[in-house]
Amino acid sequence: MSKINLLFTLLYLAASGGCVVLWYKRDKSSSSQINISNVSFNKLYTILLPIAVVVVGALLRLYKLGEIPMGLHQDESSIGYEAYILSAFGIDRNGFRFPVYPITYGSGGGSPLMIYLNVITTFLFGSGVTTLRALPAVLGIITLPLFFLTIQKLSSTSIKTSENINSLQNINGEYVWIPLVSLCIITFSPYHLMLSRWSLDSNTTPFWIILALFLFAQGMTLQKDFSSFENVGTLFQTRDKKKRQVLSSSDVKATVIFALSAICYALSLYSYGATTIIIPIHLLIISIFCVKTGRMTPFQMILGIILFILASMPLILFYAVSFFGLPQIVTQVFTINALTAKRSVFASGSGFMLAIAKSFITMVKNLTVGNSSEQILNYIPGYAPLFTFAFPMTIIGIIASFIRAKRGECMDIFIISLFVPAFIFGLFVEEDINRMVVLFIPAMYFLARGYIFTTSEFILIEKSTASKAIHAMMIACKAVAPAIFFIGAVLFIKTYFGEYNKMSAEAFMPGYGEACSYANEAAADDKVIYSTYSHLSAPYMVALYYTKTSPYEFMETVHYRDDNSEFRIADSFGKFVFSLPEDFDKAFGSYLDDGNIFILHRDDIAENEIDTDNSKYKFSYFGNFVVVTN
Repeated sequence: MSKINLLFTLLYLAASGGCVVLWYKRDKSSSSQINISNVSFNKLYTILLPIAVVVVGALLRLYKLGEIPMGLHQDESSIGYEAYILSAFGIDRNGFRFPVYPITYGSGGGSPLMIYLNVITTFLFGSGVTTLRALPAVLGIITLPLFFLTIQKLSSTSIKTSENINSLQNINGEYVWIPLVSLCIITFSPYHLMLSRWSLDSNTTPFWIILALFLFAQGMTLQKDFSSFENVGTLFQTRDKKKRQVLSSSDVKATVIFALSAICYALSLYSYGATTIIIPIHLLIISIFCVKTGRMTPFQMILGIILFILASMPLILFYAVSFFGLPQIVTQVFTINALTAKRSVFASGSGFMLAIAKSFITMVKNLTVGNSSEQILNYIPGYAPLFTFAFPMTIIGIIASFIRAKRGECMDIFIISLFVPAFIFGLFVEEDINRMVVLFIPAMYFLARGYIFTTSEFILIEKSTASKAIHAMMIACKAVAPAIFFIGAVLFIKTYFGEYNKMSAEAFMPGYGEACSYANEAAADDKVIYSTYSHLSAPYMVALYYTKTSPYEFMETVHYRDDNSEFRIADSFGKFVFSLPEDFDKAFGSYLDDGNIFILHRDDIAENEIDTDNSKYKFSYFGNFVVVTN
């Protein structure tokens, strides 16, 4: 893949660099113009093609959902177990009744929104790998048309207000192609496809933010249309006080939709901790902009702020209890309890500037060529989140978008208001691809903007040249960029569905959960299940999920390595001990003869030279894990 990436990157660099030169020599103001094609507003580009892309995207997100990735990550197991016991017992693993923010490992680690939505799906459909992953998959699928409609709605707003959009050709480019290209990018990009197929706490965050942004865009469009009469001439005289009041009044439908948007923005805070800082800044920027430009009334802004605060209040109280030492709020219906430990993800101390530099490099790598140090969970080597070869387009898109925002383009102001606080926030935390979940939303738009800019330059030459050879060359050039993107997407999809399970075995521990379930059934109540720690991470969490252990039994028997650690890891609970006896190699048989059970990795068997063929003990295989019983 490295050679292909190099070739494709060179082609993109040549194409994008050449287009920048052409734009610079021709007309610098054209960065706000979209000269894409002469296609008219028809159902093929605005309805049929988008539906086809969404259908393909849905299939990619649902195909073998319970098998790829094979196994369960410890964070998935944590979310799944918490959802199971809340649905079955009404308490979390710490004994709190319906906590506003289940603290899971002690310092968090599980989004309340993800957990409680899984409580509903678990109650309705039962507990299992496919059910657990259905939520991010389904919300990931819904995100696709939402992203398309959001960009389309913001595009139509730009068309109505921009002085630079002055032809049907330009309007088609802005309204038809920007949304369609954005849809293709979010549908086929490695980042969003992988994110939709497993249950990390932050993986549903893009859905909630894009839903809130779509509602906000819909509300401002209704309000603008309600209060503006520019399209039919001046209807009232400004000296008429009553008529001025009518012009500045709030549209009821727009007000309701703004209110729904505020609630969805508040819900996004419950989806991932980073949004607590990023979203209020983003929301304040776009609200002020819309009030100043007549797209929102002061009343609608104030109402939105009130609803946002009210919907966020339980979370605000939770943070107050956890970080300011306020008393816990415990009732028969819900609980606002405190974290047992605080997470240290923010840069501080003597290495502050170095930490900021590292976070900056991490973000730039993840947005461009990919970061080889990232975990396999949301990154496959050779396939950057938005494809390695596409980074020239992303950079051009960022520049073009900032130019457009400076000129007052509504769409770009909205996107940049999300990008800038997310990027600044990322500088002050130990950034990785999972914490960049908000940043990738504007990044996908920037990539689309870069594609449109580059392609428009080729089309301009195509339409203005009298040479048939140059005309044919420009047609070929404008087809190269999308062709390369889809070739990259096909290669990624082939790798993901063909090789990913092997690549991700260390992260998702396939077979271990089934081994725990089998061992739990086979072991007598007074016997011990000794589990290896080889090739495992927080195995107690996987064991809890697969054995459906009662939270009461867990709380009575659990032993944490360190109760005050940032992430509390149990080394035993119930029948399970997550380590092998010190005399395992010498007394392996005696433990089994006493009725105890071992869960081993194949490497444990090889390293200890256990003869599985001529042994009197039973060896039951679950992937790379083996349950040994008498």
